[in-house]
Amino acid sequence: MKAYRLKYGPEKIELPRALIDRLSEISEQELKALLLSAAAEGGEVDPAAAGLTAGEFENAAGFLRGAGLINGRSRSSSRADADARGSEKTDAPAAEKKTEAGGEGTVRTVRFLPGDRLPDYSSAEIRELMKQNEALSSLVDACEQALGKTFNPTEVNGILAMHDTLGLDGGYILTLLVHCAEMDKRSVRYAERTACSLVEQGVSTLASLEAELERRKKLSSVEGKLRRLFGMGERALTKKERACFTVWIAEREYPFDLIEEAYEVTVNATRSPGVAYADKVLDRWWTEGIRTAKAARDAADGKKKKQASPAAGSFDTDEFFEDALNRSFAGKGKK
Repeated sequence: MKAYRLKYGPEKIELPRALIDRLSEISEQELKALLLSAAAEGGEVDPAAAGLTAGEFENAAGFLRGAGLINGRSRSSSRADADARGSEKTDAPAAEKKTEAGGEGTVRTVRFLPGDRLPDYSSAEIRELMKQNEALSSLVDACEQALGKTFNPTEVNGILAMHDTLGLDGGYILTLLVHCAEMDKRSVRYAERTACSLVEQGVSTLASLEAELERRKKLSSVEGKLRRLFGMGERALTKKERACFTVWIAEREYPFDLIEEAYEVTVNATRSPGVAYADKVLDRWWTEGIRTAKAARDAADGKKKKQASPAAGSFDTDEFFEDALNRSFAGKGKK
């Protein structure tokens, strides 16, 4: 296919490379919104320039933000606010704008930012946000107590950015900071990066956060036992091993004694405690409806009796499976 290059004039815009991975998902309106946002470079976006209404732009921006391609925040748009912001340097100054209905409303200023970086607020913007939402002051106080320290302006900025930019409520932010403190991670910056990652994964409500933290807690509590069982020591888990552990504990919720039984089968068959082999054993049991260690042992005993029976001359699928599995782990020994 013939290659083409863009022709640049005196000005150009930059787009995130991650856009390529999302092209098949992006609609015409969303692509227009993306180009408008890039051209605005953090300034006010004019949806009409691309034939979009304000509502269409907002809907498109919501998708783009969820896809991790843009970041944005809402601001009230009065002339007094604009004058106050003009007195101090800001990353993305907002301008006065009317809604479609004709009254003053909310303007979303959309900017490109690194995936885990939230915008900085000027002192005037922080005062205005606190004025608009009195509960924010109480939220900052509660977050200080959660992390056990008094916040500097940068840390206050981080709390407000999580609320204003990511759209997270106070309960979510406070719960996240309590979790970070329990991990001895008392940096607001760490909480920001974690929040950005969670929102990108679709964890954006308090209920979904609590479910995710419970899942992580459960996985973490069992990981040590799995490490000891498979003789891993303190080394970092491979991606494959971590994925297997996540399925075993957080998704399928195997009883630990069933995993131990799979370990026994693995070592007997391969002379090596391999997670990948054990995963195949557990997956086969899952497909067969085996959910307990006793059921796994009973199935194995039934197979042995069948093999010992003189009438057992038919094709044994279980035996075929194990033979094939052992061959796939050649060099590690056979059962």
